Amino acid sequence: MDPSAAKRLIVFGGSFDPPHKAHVALPRLVRQQLKADAVLYVPVGVPPHKPRGALTQAHHRLAMLKLALADEDWAIIEPLELERAARGEPTYTVDTLETLHRLLPGAELRLLIGADQMRDFHTWKDGDRIIELAEPVVLARGDEQLPDEIWRSRLVSTPMMDVSGTEIRQRLREGLAVDEWVSPRVLQYIRNHRLYTA
Repeated sequence: MDPSAAKRLIVFGGSFDPPHKAHVALPRLVRQQLKADAVLYVPVGVPPHKPRGALTQAHHRLAMLKLALADEDWAIIEPLELERAARGEPTYTVDTLETLHRLLPGAELRLLIGADQMRDFHTWKDGDRIIELAEPVVLARGDEQLPDEIWRSRLVSTPMMDVSGTEIRQRLREGLAVDEWVSPRVLQYIRNHRLYTA
């Protein structure tokens, strides 16, 4: 899908290191609930809260994300944060959203975040401006404590998928199976490029 043709877009940022099945299934459900045209996946470049070099190389993460989303016609990948990182610039969500507004004038943007990100949202750069640019949508587990009524109103209900990139990377390092969480194409890429082995 051409993002310029979309009127309602969900912006979903992440390291996607590696992309797993919840990265596909949950945004798909949120898109359906919000009746959005597409989900715009934004792989992070140099996140300010992580040490430089903590992520797998950008070209691998981008290639894996393309494989994970190959069959999803509602998904669009926007590499602008990776391009910013390649120029040595830090990644801030507010800058990304400002850029998207310039690139996609007239589109309504919603920012999809997890409950862990919501809890840290007060530490994000220009949080008020982020909310102006793209009203957050929160994925939370059923027992998650939300801080106030405003954040509760931003909650979307989805099934719980207990999977994390950290756990997947650990299992791969230990030689354990991850087929339940990672698509065959992504897993083959990981094996071909010997990712997450040490």
